[in-house]
Amino acid sequence: MLIQTGDLWHFRVRAVDGEIGRIHDLHVDDRRWVVRDIVVDVGHWLTGHLVLIRPAVVVSLDHGHQTIHVALTAEQIADAPGIETHPPVARQNRVEPYEYLGLPFLLSGLESFSPAVAIAEFSRSDSSRFRHFDPHLRSLRELGHYGIEAIDGEAGHVEDWLVDAHTWRTRYTVVKTACGRSRRHVLLPVHELGAISWSARAIYADIPRDAISHAPEYEPARLSDADYEIRLDGWYGHPTYRGQATRR
Repeated sequence: MLIQTGDLWHFRVRAVDGEIGRIHDLHVDDRRWVVRDIVVDVGHWLTGHLVLIRPAVVVSLDHGHQTIHVALTAEQIADAPGIETHPPVARQNRVEPYEYLGLPFLLSGLESFSPAVAIAEFSRSDSSRFRHFDPHLRSLRELGHYGIEAIDGEAGHVEDWLVDAHTWRTRYTVVKTACGRSRRHVLLPVHELGAISWSARAIYADIPRDAISHAPEYEPARLSDADYEIRLDGWYGHPTYRGQATRR
C-alpha cells in the first residue's frame, strides 16, 4: 500500500502500552530508496526530542485513525537512539553552532565537506554526538521542495513522496512540474533519480524535461489501480525518452 509522506507526518505512534509521539520524518538510503529509520518526535515527553526506530518494529498502519502501531514499549521508544547518532546528510552539513574560540562555529555546506573534520572537532568537546556519517542517508522531509533537474533543464520541484508501507521502500516522488503557465502534478519513479545536491537543493534525473512535464497526471485515487502503475512504467520506458537519456 502506497502512502504519501505528507499524510504520514500526521500519524501518531502507538506503542504496546500506549501512545507516544508522532512520525516526524523518514530517512532513506538514496541508492536503493529503502527506509532505514523512522524518526519519531516524542516531544510531548521530552520537548523537541527526535529518536530513531527501525521499520521492522512496525506492526500495522491504521489509516482511519492515522496511527502506526509498533512492537515496542513507550519506554523503549523514548530511550531509542537520538537523531544525532545517525544524522542524514542535511544534518551532517548543518552542525549546530557552538562556542569555538569565543565565536559561533559552523561547518561549510559544500559537497566537499569532510565528515572527518567534524568528528575531530567534536571529539574534543562531546564525543557522543554524530557517531555515524553516511553520505547516502537522506531525509525525505528535507528533500521536500528540492528542484528536479532533467538532462535539459529544470522540470519542477518535489511536492511529496510515495512510500510502500509494507516494504518500506520509496516508490515515487510527486513532482509539481514547471512547464510554462501549466502546473501539473506527476509521479516520477525513484529509479529515474540520480545525484542529489544538498547545497543546490536539487535532485538530478537522467531523462528529458518533457518526459516529466508531460507524464500522466498524478491521480491519488488511482494508486491502488495496477493499470495506472503499468501506464506510468510504460511512459517512462518509452524508447523516445530512453534514447535521449542514453545520448546525453
